[in-house]
Amino acid sequence: MKNLLPTLTAALSGATVLLFAFPAAALFEQARWMTLENGMDVIVIENHRAPAVHARVSYRVGALDEQPGQYGIAHVLEHMMFRGSPALNGRGLEPGEYDSTLDGIGADNNASTSSDITAYYAWFGSEHLETFLALNAILMNGLDADPDQLENEKGVVMQEYRQRWENNPAARASHFLRANLRGAAAYDHPIIGLREDFEALTPTDLLDFHETWYHPNNAVLIVAGDVIPEDVFALAQKHFGNFPAVPVPARVRPDADRDFEPGSETVADALITKPAARRAWRLPEVVAETGVDAFRTRYAARLLSAMLTSGLDAPLNRYLQTERQIALSAGFSVVLDEGQDWAILSLEPIEGLDPVAVLDEAEDFLRNWLENGLTVERLERQKRRFVNGLVYAADSIDGPATSFESVVATNDEYGVFLTLEDTINAMTLDDIRGVASLFLEQASAPKTLVLGPLEE
Repeated sequence: MKNLLPTLTAALSGATVLLFAFPAAALFEQARWMTLENGMDVIVIENHRAPAVHARVSYRVGALDEQPGQYGIAHVLEHMMFRGSPALNGRGLEPGEYDSTLDGIGADNNASTSSDITAYYAWFGSEHLETFLALNAILMNGLDADPDQLENEKGVVMQEYRQRWENNPAARASHFLRANLRGAAAYDHPIIGLREDFEALTPTDLLDFHETWYHPNNAVLIVAGDVIPEDVFALAQKHFGNFPAVPVPARVRPDADRDFEPGSETVADALITKPAARRAWRLPEVVAETGVDAFRTRYAARLLSAMLTSGLDAPLNRYLQTERQIALSAGFSVVLDEGQDWAILSLEPIEGLDPVAVLDEAEDFLRNWLENGLTVERLERQKRRFVNGLVYAADSIDGPATSFESVVATNDEYGVFLTLEDTINAMTLDDIRGVASLFLEQASAPKTLVLGPLEE
């Protein structure tokens, strides 16, 4: 094994890196990590509150890594990983055996595919960690890709596709709005893929995709809960240490190469039961893609959104829902993420009101509040809420694991958590005003999306 030393901890030495920060309640202070010689990262967040563990093996591959003609392959492969695997060290897996083995120890397991990550995870009693690791080593080794099993899983994926995409016009419209904001072809297709692509996938396609991406140097093992880090490192070495490192393709996260298309669009469909309206703006890329400064700016954007929309006295919600009584709900977010930067204002108007008129009034309030309503008192309140939320997350079983996975997805350094609490506490009103000014002064012309039921 070798040490994984981020730039924030270059001065530290020893067999492992210990994440610590002050005060004592800081986030994930029990976390340690190592990198095996084959490049696999192993992160352990020790928490003995209960005799339980959340573990996940996360691969740095997702929908953004798919090629034209194979959109949906990352998700289909995730399904097929449970449908049989060849032997590793004398043991293979029959279709369904992965799930039945974990069921037998009382585990709750699942898997997920996102734009950037494919993860296999479970919750179970801490005495069963090695069972989970042994099963996932078999998955890393390969899959059977049986043609009959593949056709069955395509049917399962098709059911998801119909539910999430084909029969969900609101989801489709929202996806295309975000694709317009992102402005790059890699973001145009949904994570679940395109029907004509995933229906045409062959066993060879899946085997090739697995061979391309499922390697230890492209994977992270995250274990949180009632464990001893040294024991986890030893088990990781036992089950994953003999896999060779294999070069994987460079991952490209493209910046926008298409102009944003402002304007307005109305989607009316019998499957939409409640009216809704959204207004979106593209923002210029002003934040570095990774690093401490980028992490800080993204948290400033989150704080700004929370100051406006979080809590019983949230200004936007209080104005629209209580004072004016023209909306059932409302939200505003600023996203500053790897060259994909935008702002979205969304709401559900009271039935019978013109959604665009309500949206116009909400935007007027938003702009006035960003210019005149930012206060130190509200910022400090949201900072306390953020820090409290981090403490609660750190004390859960799965919260720390999913948080570290988010860093994996953004290609950031795990060390950003070293000073996260301090980063939040150090935020000033000028930091928040900087994000507000980005929206007020540099946002594009907007795109308005109205969703509603068909008129009778």
